[in-house]
Amino acid sequence: MLELLFLLLPVAAAYGWFMGRNSVKHKELKGRASITRNLSSGLNFLLTDQEDKAIEQLLELLDIEAATIETYLALANLFRRKGDWDKAIRIHEKLHQLKLPKPQAQQIQFELAKDYFAAGLYDRAEKLLVNLVRAPQLAELALKQLFSIFIATHEWQKALQYQDAVLQTDSRSLRIALANMHAEALAADNTSDLQLLNKLADSCPAAIRPKYALATAALQQQNKPLAKSALRYIVEHKPQWSADILPLLQQCELAAEEWYQLLSQLANKHNNISAVVLLADWLAEHGSATAAEHFLLDKLRQQPSIRLFQKLLQLRQQQSAPAAEALSSVEELVNAYLAKKSLYSCRNCGFKTRKHYWLCPSCQQWETVEPIGGIDGR
Repeated sequence: MLELLFLLLPVAAAYGWFMGRNSVKHKELKGRASITRNLSSGLNFLLTDQEDKAIEQLLELLDIEAATIETYLALANLFRRKGDWDKAIRIHEKLHQLKLPKPQAQQIQFELAKDYFAAGLYDRAEKLLVNLVRAPQLAELALKQLFSIFIATHEWQKALQYQDAVLQTDSRSLRIALANMHAEALAADNTSDLQLLNKLADSCPAAIRPKYALATAALQQQNKPLAKSALRYIVEHKPQWSADILPLLQQCELAAEEWYQLLSQLANKHNNISAVVLLADWLAEHGSATAAEHFLLDKLRQQPSIRLFQKLLQLRQQQSAPAAEALSSVEELVNAYLAKKSLYSCRNCGFKTRKHYWLCPSCQQWETVEPIGGIDGR
């Protein structure tokens, strides 16, 4: 009898192992069935426009299965793009509570900060982003999002606290943004200290705003050599800004030959319309109206432009009274046409305006709104 018992023990063990395995499989299948049922239910709610119920149903799955994080991130981003920030926040907050690998957790934290920003919850967004400035993969994105908050709240001084972090990145746009916000902070304090403005201009050569602020302040203080240096730097590195910079340079009282050389370079090398118009004035003053007219005709053949045509009309009217009488109505039409045209355009988003903005009102990028070129441009 005892021998029979020992013979039956392996059979009992094998039976127990087999039944246990079946039980585990049964639980796994039951769990999967539950997940599938909840997922199907959630998708059905989405398809029937019952989004609140869908979110509740899908969020329950996070307690069971955390391997589908990317799916939830995509869903939350979809809600954010639609403007349903509360739904996006709920999903990202739920994901943020999960114990995930650090890179994935930081990415979710960044997405949640973007939700808060979109919903106008700037304080919450800032608290999350501050912790991401030192994250290697997200530092640049976190700084850009932080700067968006400071732009919205006009907290320019806060932006200056991140100067070291900006310099550790390779982002040119972040450097330009920081320089512009520094200029905004100085403007808010009514600071026209030439030494401070000069230091700011030297700290970010890629930015135009500090050089422009330095030049205008120097002109107000009758420091024309300093103003000329700053303005020449702008037109030499950013000739597309000549339409706004050349009138200021005229106030610096450049020597006739220096003025001629500068205008010639901008007109012939860069085909700048404003430079061509001013060069025609120089030729009419130092040469003859005929020379200026021939110059404008040559340029018009090379580069059709309404403003060059307008200047040609003005020159011909100055030559004789009959011409002035005959062309006055044409000039009025040209003036009316140009009066309705935009003067600036954002190279980033295409926003057009007759007023200059250092910060594009449309895409919120610094120094992208530039004088327009082309047939109607300056």
